Amino acid sequence: MGCLVCSSNAVTQQLDVGKHPVSSFFLEERNASERKFALALGQCETCGTIQLMQPVPHEALVPPYDWLFAREPEGHLDTVVSQIVELPGVNKESVIGALTSKDDTTVDRFKHLGFQHTWRVELDRDLGISNPAANIETVQKLTTPARMAAIAARRGPADILIVRHIMEHAEDLHAFVQGIATLVKPGGVLMVEVPDCGTSLRLRDYCMIWEEHSLYLTPETFAPLLEIGGFEAIRTDIYPLPFENSLVQLARKTKSPGPISVHPSARAQIGLLAQYANEYEPTRRELRARLERVRAEQGPIALFGAGHLACAFVNFMGVTDLIDFIADDTPQKQNKFLPGSRLPIVPSAALIERGIKLCLLALSITNEDVVISRNAEFVKTGGQFRSIFKASARSVFGTGD
Repeated sequence: MGCLVCSSNAVTQQLDVGKHPVSSFFLEERNASERKFALALGQCETCGTIQLMQPVPHEALVPPYDWLFAREPEGHLDTVVSQIVELPGVNKESVIGALTSKDDTTVDRFKHLGFQHTWRVELDRDLGISNPAANIETVQKLTTPARMAAIAARRGPADILIVRHIMEHAEDLHAFVQGIATLVKPGGVLMVEVPDCGTSLRLRDYCMIWEEHSLYLTPETFAPLLEIGGFEAIRTDIYPLPFENSLVQLARKTKSPGPISVHPSARAQIGLLAQYANEYEPTRRELRARLERVRAEQGPIALFGAGHLACAFVNFMGVTDLIDFIADDTPQKQNKFLPGSRLPIVPSAALIERGIKLCLLALSITNEDVVISRNAEFVKTGGQFRSIFKASARSVFGTGD
């Protein structure tokens, strides 16, 4: 396939985890039919970028309900905003633009500092999207130079544009980056944030793979991407987090759109995916043996959190038959079934009611302590929480059972 970044034909497939349904399509009935998509990762041998061999079409990702939401990390945003306001040319009259609702809390920080000229691309008014369930998957597809030029003409181009956690979703990266460039004034500043996949690749954590992400970036492969839109990097920062660090680049629009410069550091990433792929089957075997042993000694096992991470864990790791149910206290998810595995989703009270001794946490590592504290009675009765992530101190992959 052609590389999503440098357009070369040197993308080599390294890891195929099979065909799977979209993780947000919860089943109303256990035997309901599911549409499945191939999930295979390749790495470009020219620019080093890891990517889905065949991105899932955006229309297949729009969920059939509008109550899903995603929380992105925010602890670093005060620092990022302070860096932006100190840049030459930025003042209280600067126009702050934003692409999606994920950018609202960043814009709020500017408003708190006295920046009153703000706008955000709106799904209905600007993009003509009437489906209330449509979100990031649709915005990335519609972020093209022509559409964004019309928005810029109507709203006025931004002096500063905020774009958080959407670029990694882009099916057509060049159209997307050139589209957001159209929203920025010449000489204006762009802030882009994406997840850093380096920790998952290094630790061999296969929950990293998600049908909504086309690109799996590291600091080295992320650094040159905004050159596609004619931007020159001001600074690129890594903000550490337990599972996925946040990568933030501030860049200034200084030239015309063009190809990226392939840096030696990005080329040095070539081979990283092959190493990751080589450990896939051994990791699956190790996990299965561990859970089989725990199940034989302690009884049934549950999983906490009915999100895309839980889907990745049970479906990619091949342990559906070793998990009895998914505990999740989100009312809309209860009495449904997890895509792929078809495991039932029930309230967390079932952990005690059904005599569970081991519950695996399939949610953000930063939320593990909160969930455990809310389920203190389960722990008091002898239950144990372990994490599905190798980066967690309570990882099920760690020593001991």
